Amino acid sequence: MGTNSISKNKYLTAAVLIPVLYAVQFLFSRIGWCIASLFDCSSIDSNNLFAQVAIHHIVQMILAVAVIFLLYMFKNINGFKLRPKYDAKGIMYTVIFCAVLVLYYLTVYVIGSFTHTINTYDYELNHTNVIGTLGFQLFLSGPSEEILFRSLPITLLLYALKTDSRKDQVIAVISTAMLFGLAHINVFTFSVPVFQVCYAFILGIAYGFTFIRTKSVIYPMIMHSLSNVISVGGCYLYMLYDR
Repeated sequence: MGTNSISKNKYLTAAVLIPVLYAVQFLFSRIGWCIASLFDCSSIDSNNLFAQVAIHHIVQMILAVAVIFLLYMFKNINGFKLRPKYDAKGIMYTVIFCAVLVLYYLTVYVIGSFTHTINTYDYELNHTNVIGTLGFQLFLSGPSEEILFRSLPITLLLYALKTDSRKDQVIAVISTAMLFGLAHINVFTFSVPVFQVCYAFILGIAYGFTFIRTKSVIYPMIMHSLSNVISVGGCYLYMLYDR
């Protein structure tokens, strides 16, 4: 078989794998919500802001880790990069990423305060709601979503492409960022929050390249968690200021 035929075959394999990955991510998310709905968390989370979504994220993370374990054991697929690892580039990327995000939200809230275009949360900022939501974002959102939306799909796509070239890395990162954006679409109501989908896609690219360049999912996890804390916490600070 010629080089061109091999190249076409591997890209065809990757193209088929992408919707399969989407189906797996969607399935794990639905299973997570189904299990979360079995628990009555109203005694600790009366506004249903963090408890059930925390259960959902724990379940989908366990399922993703189980698949990774099975792929490693029975297919000998490596490269999921789950181990913690010190990496100077990872620290630098994380600091720069957070600094850019803080500047972005400062700009948004400064402009929004003059134009009255800021959408705030419609629940009370009491201790339970604030600690619960920020705790979930800090400790669960990054680890759960980065394992499911970065470690698992990027590794499988690079395995299917049978190379670690720059071109194939770009394909894997953009493809998984696209899947991350699609995950923010409500397929049951056909609701497409365009800004949220585009925002997730852009962040997915940043997380994906960090995953590849640091060879560790830990730094995308930290970036993801901190980005959510900055986003949610920034809105809380604005709400307190705007009282």
